[in-house]
Amino acid sequence: MSARAAVLAALTAVLLVAVSGCSNPPSPAVSTAPAAPTPTGSDTSATAPDTAPVVVDGLGLAILQNRPDYGARRLQLSITNETDASVTVTAARFSSPQFTTPVAAEKSTDVPAGLTRYLPVALPDAVCPAPAIVPELTVTVTDATGASRDITARPADPFGVLDRIATEDCLDVAVSAVATLRLSDTLRVTGDGPDAVAHLALIVEPRPKGVTTDTGGASDTAPAAPSGNGPATLHLDHAASTILLEPADGADWPLDLDVAPGDGPATLTLDAVPARCDPHAIAEDKRGTFIPVTLELAGGPAGTVSIPSSDPLRLAIYAYLASTCGFAVPNG
Repeated sequence: MSARAAVLAALTAVLLVAVSGCSNPPSPAVSTAPAAPTPTGSDTSATAPDTAPVVVDGLGLAILQNRPDYGARRLQLSITNETDASVTVTAARFSSPQFTTPVAAEKSTDVPAGLTRYLPVALPDAVCPAPAIVPELTVTVTDATGASRDITARPADPFGVLDRIATEDCLDVAVSAVATLRLSDTLRVTGDGPDAVAHLALIVEPRPKGVTTDTGGASDTAPAAPSGNGPATLHLDHAASTILLEPADGADWPLDLDVAPGDGPATLTLDAVPARCDPHAIAEDKRGTFIPVTLELAGGPAGTVSIPSSDPLRLAIYAYLASTCGFAVPNG
């Protein structure tokens, strides 16, 4: 096998391991939204989430996100069988006012006594500003006798998933009214061996002046700022490192760019080096190729948006890490 073929085979194997995490039991995703205030008293027990599901008619109901769900915009419906007999969930329907439509799980699943099963659902478009969040989960259950029943409840949200998603969704909507942020599919690399530097291109594409995101039509004025005072403007402050990549010089990538509808496109170069050099970092990666950008809308929200890498860019980043970190490759 040639060295090039070996590299491709190794990267393919790593990618398969990385994406296989989608089937693992969910763990809470790390939020890029602003953190909630911490109580100032000495007793911090109030910040610990109650992870117990809401139990109705023998079923424990909750909602969660694991790390692979985060970028894919999925939610996990967690269903625990609190009875002493196996049941089959034949349907599950989730809704919340923060989303435009309800969603349903695509297939049924057996839930043995005492165990938990996770049903993934794709999240619909967001409603912004987000209304009061009152989720509802309806589960259709069939027992061993063939009897079927519907169970409806407000599921537990032990890690505040829905509040976080609402904050992030509406920040994304506000940002998209001003500009589109994306990473180029192409990764430029300079230097050799451990001194190689990857240059990611962050592309900023302002919306045409007068085009709104609500109707897709045109008007005579630019989108209004969230405050209602003047046209919307966006300030890109900085981009932060990930578990795989960090700035070649400094703790963050300074951006310091102001953007308004009608401006010309801009490309910002992020010079990056490996944040860590071990194959496990790639094999276990879920968010390392998402670049967090901290920004603020004039008179509106501020926070961090995560810019995803396309498949070609993600493969190029993994190849850069393998080459720069000197992952062993068989000769021949």
